[in-house]
Amino acid sequence: MSEKILEIENLSTSFKTERGVMKAVDGVSFYVNKGEVLGLVGESGCGKSVTSQSILRLYDEKYLASYEGEIRFNGKDLLALPEREMRRIRGHEISMIFQDALSSLNPVFTVGDQITEPLRIHQKLSKSAARSRAIEILSLVGIPSPEKRIDQYPHELSGGMRQRVMIAIALACRPKLLIADEPTTALDVTIQAQIIDLIMSLNKKFDMGVILITHDLAVVAETCSRVAVMYLGQIVEEADVCRIFDAPRHPYTRGLINSIPRMSGERAKRLYMIPGTVPLLNQIPDGCRFAPRCPYATESCRTAMPELTETGEPGHRVRCFRYRELTEEVSGA
Repeated sequence: MSEKILEIENLSTSFKTERGVMKAVDGVSFYVNKGEVLGLVGESGCGKSVTSQSILRLYDEKYLASYEGEIRFNGKDLLALPEREMRRIRGHEISMIFQDALSSLNPVFTVGDQITEPLRIHQKLSKSAARSRAIEILSLVGIPSPEKRIDQYPHELSGGMRQRVMIAIALACRPKLLIADEPTTALDVTIQAQIIDLIMSLNKKFDMGVILITHDLAVVAETCSRVAVMYLGQIVEEADVCRIFDAPRHPYTRGLINSIPRMSGERAKRLYMIPGTVPLLNQIPDGCRFAPRCPYATESCRTAMPELTETGEPGHRVRCFRYRELTEEVSGA
């Protein structure tokens, strides 16, 4: 039986704003097994990044954000830990690769300074030992001439190299869980493939759990074992990757998959598009949150909120009143 390293139960993250309290994540539950790659997918504004950053409690809890629910990591509830304990976990046992390496890296410190920092803080290495380890890690993530690159600044590196540096920082202390938030943003296709291949090889090498947040469903199909689909702060479907692509139950999941460009077949001529856009947090509709954009919505969908329920297939959960009818409709078509 797989060992769960992360279990999230009914996580909600709210922000204090001028317009009142806005709930960006609402009752999210999922888990990650040791050595597993979980894909977290959905459109921009669905709450994927807020969910991932909530795991590490990166938001200002005094003035900005509040959390509810449970985030259990190796049996500890992270939301119940004092800030000092959380600082020991961040970058050590759980690491994160942020979007856009250029804005995430500190421009006034060298690459070496930024990689050695977690090594000196968490593993108490000396300056020389930390530098040697940093060179080793730069080599591991595929950066040529690491002895030279370690003394360079972020602006002196290419986009692909900066992203590799971000991965090196995240992996410096060999974490048990890696959160990769759109790790290939703004990179060309060739470099994207190299970065994803690198993350997957390191996942196998260190047997660490990975949460891969991405818009690219082709990457999800190739790399993930399970997928959680988010819409407007909630999980709307969760299943193993084959079931998600072969038999999606939620209309939103179907819409995402149908939006993938095809080079042949019936959908080659015209690209499918989900109607409408993700609403703002102060415009969340009543009932099912996807109902205003759903071609299958009924009156009950617009007035009552569906629960995330088991479909009867192992590990497959869906938040939809009509998923049984729609499955029969599609299979009979």
